[in-house]
Amino acid sequence: MRTLTRIGSACAVGAAFAAAVSGCANKDDIALSKQRERASTEIPKVPVPAENGPKLAAIADLTPVLERPAAGAARIGYLHAGDRVARAAQPYSREGCAEGWFPVRPVGFVCASGSATTDLTHPTLAAMAIQPLLDQPLPYTYARTVIDTPLYERDGSHENTVREIGKLKRRAGLAVVGSWTAAVLGSAPERLALLTSGKFVKAGDLEAAAPSEFKGVELGEKHGLPLAFVVKHGVRDFKLDGEDAEQGRDLDVHAELELTGKFRTAHGEKFWALSDGRWVRHKDVTTVLARNVFPDFAVDGQKWLDVSVVMGTLVAYEGKRPFFATLISVGRDAAPAQTASDNPNGEIASPTAAFGLGTFEVRAKHITLVGADPFTAHESFQTYDVPWVFELSSGRLGYGAYWHDRFGVEHGPGALELSPADAARLFQWMTPSVPDGWHGVSTPHGEEKTLVVIRK
Repeated sequence: MRTLTRIGSACAVGAAFAAAVSGCANKDDIALSKQRERASTEIPKVPVPAENGPKLAAIADLTPVLERPAAGAARIGYLHAGDRVARAAQPYSREGCAEGWFPVRPVGFVCASGSATTDLTHPTLAAMAIQPLLDQPLPYTYARTVIDTPLYERDGSHENTVREIGKLKRRAGLAVVGSWTAAVLGSAPERLALLTSGKFVKAGDLEAAAPSEFKGVELGEKHGLPLAFVVKHGVRDFKLDGEDAEQGRDLDVHAELELTGKFRTAHGEKFWALSDGRWVRHKDVTTVLARNVFPDFAVDGQKWLDVSVVMGTLVAYEGKRPFFATLISVGRDAAPAQTASDNPNGEIASPTAAFGLGTFEVRAKHITLVGADPFTAHESFQTYDVPWVFELSSGRLGYGAYWHDRFGVEHGPGALELSPADAARLFQWMTPSVPDGWHGVSTPHGEEKTLVVIRK
């Protein structure tokens, strides 16, 4: 029989109990404590759940995906209400999560209590059945308010009723994912539009949004640099004959013009030659020229964006090969908008820090900007469900602006505002990739980071 040796102090009762009661602990106890502490912060190695396996679904506006099965672990992404993601058949653990921490595809853990569920018959999933369209210029159907109108939420104390919780200003923009007939208590039922947040607005106070149809130019064999865009009304091309400059046709705003690279001066003004033999005045157009000097990181396979905030242009590169060019809008406000990535609880703080020019990494992406202040875009009205958002390490945001058509012209808070089609195009190309079923991601999972050069 194994016997216990008396140590001659309270430690003989047992190392852990003695350390807690009398403060006595030996070196072995301290080493074991440190091992447990390290183990609690290690990321468990688990098999990647099968793509066709069972699913876990989000039933809250923001359901975090954590790197470890612990409430205080770093968030690497999130799900949005209605999202479904492949999961392991069994939870990894239930510590701190009654329904269990499930490994999800392709990485991370989600607690199936509170904001997520494994019950795919949950009523929230039926209400939020419409999922974002990832191959379209806009991920949802968008609308604008035609008057100031109330914002509602479901009134749980009365059947088929809602209660007012706020106001939307005229021209507020939002995504609509469903409808419901209900009434404010004491009034007649009416048709309500369901928003992505689970809130409601009167359907009769909405009209379809009319986003810009502008989109940039795919560069390749047919189109290359230099090129030019028309960004204002009243621009015409010219026929040059010696010093004579004869005005020609009117050019549409956002028209893309193929330049030959040749230019000349007439009447003291610079003219660019077009591929069709006509000319345009340099001062009338926004030009995008071919680079002859590249940053050191511009090697094969490196994705990066070249942004000129003065010209209002963006060129996407892979190494030294430009493959896409477009117009953007950048305002003067230098305060970064806070997003859900800045706070593990999804709370949004007021903009504070300034940022400027330089080279930055794309640190996160969001299909739509969940949890952000609806005045993030610094308009006089609310803009909900801002799509195709990418965050830079500086705090600056890039996104699709579905509420205006002023691309190539200064507009907005200093964010990189693109047309919806252009934002969708670049969102799918740049890293980090958003895994299937996720709404946002903040970890590249081994992918090469996309860089963004912001210059004058």
